[in-house]
Amino acid sequence: MPKTTECEVRTTTLGGRLTYSRIEKGWTQHQLAANVGTSQAVIQRIEAGKCNHPRILRELAEALDVSPAWLMFGVKVIEDLEQEAIETARAWSRLMEPQRTALKEMIFRIAESGPDALPLPESGVLEPSDLLGLR
Repeated sequence: MPKTTECEVRTTTLGGRLTYSRIEKGWTQHQLAANVGTSQAVIQRIEAGKCNHPRILRELAEALDVSPAWLMFGVKVIEDLEQEAIETARAWSRLMEPQRTALKEMIFRIAESGPDALPLPESGVLEPSDLLGLR
């Protein structure tokens, strides 16, 4: 059975995600309240799970640098991803299954081989052809 991390446990509810994000920011409930224009008591109620549909959700998310979707539901939205990840996902979706399987195997092989498995050429840039010899 996979081990559940403390972060996973703490971020299973709106209150848990709010608490986690606030602590990551290094803020007290009072500081978060001041940043969103509400009282510490409101923050405490949300964190305690007594208010599951806060009117200030957007303000909380903005102050904590998270998306409202993550704060409310724990869902990472596509806009949170880097552009490179989005482009890679789009290219991946255009591949046929045998290509995906081959690429996954190559990625795992590279990741498991460590940083010295693929020394950079003199140019400093790895080309796709540099990966073809990896077995």
